[in-house]
Amino acid sequence: MKVRFVVRFIILIFGIVLFSFSSDGDVIIDPIKATSSFKTETFTFSSNGVATKGKIFLPASYETNRNLLAIYLIDFTEQQFKLATDEFEKVVEGVRQIQGFDALVVTLEEHLDIDSKPEAFQEYYDIFKNMTSYVDSRYTNNTSRTFIGRGSEAGIVLMTLFLEDSESSVFENFIVTDPPGSFNSAVIHIIDEDDFPKNKLKKKLHFSFSTSNNYDECTRLINVINEAQFPWLQFESLEYPNSNYENTYPASFAAGIKYVFNEWYNIP
Repeated sequence: MKVRFVVRFIILIFGIVLFSFSSDGDVIIDPIKATSSFKTETFTFSSNGVATKGKIFLPASYETNRNLLAIYLIDFTEQQFKLATDEFEKVVEGVRQIQGFDALVVTLEEHLDIDSKPEAFQEYYDIFKNMTSYVDSRYTNNTSRTFIGRGSEAGIVLMTLFLEDSESSVFENFIVTDPPGSFNSAVIHIIDEDDFPKNKLKKKLHFSFSTSNNYDECTRLINVINEAQFPWLQFESLEYPNSNYENTYPASFAAGIKYVFNEWYNIP
């Protein structure tokens, strides 16, 4: 009887200890998170008086290096295509494909339900300009910023390249995938009319499009940019003839990231 009592007592004590360490709020740590070399966290910033939530990818090197450049993904709700929920992760993957290269990746925490239009460009741009101010004050000392997007959001990225004020410019690199015809036409008009701020500093643009886009419109825009020979702009364009809007962005994001940073890190 005494032996049985002791055994039962030991089992009871073991069960209590196991329960206490597996309950919510206690010290057990997810082993995957504990061994992870990076993390993602959220933050709140003010944009035109509105509290707005963002999220940021922090690589392992962030622990010892607060001078990392930042890549800003603009990603709203899709209006004409199936919503992609992994664009943020694909940008992170594009960064991690480059050996020895680290960057912060920043975006909004949730997709805004916005049908982007060229005439509302300033409204969209202000959100990300205000976001950069917060990230600069909280996360990094590096003033190199890249703006990336696809679809209508890519059109906002493209318009930012030309319409951003020269003296208070926020972004220096631009990665654009499958912007729609409305934005392409708007940018062509801006260039043809020479209607944008001058005295720009060095910029880089990576432009790509898939079979879902209008080939003639995209090639016209590419030709207009090439023929303009802007002394401040380095430009590369890619066509993806074997993929569409919904499956091009992982490759085009990675290609754009590699292009805009190839000089800094001597990437072949």
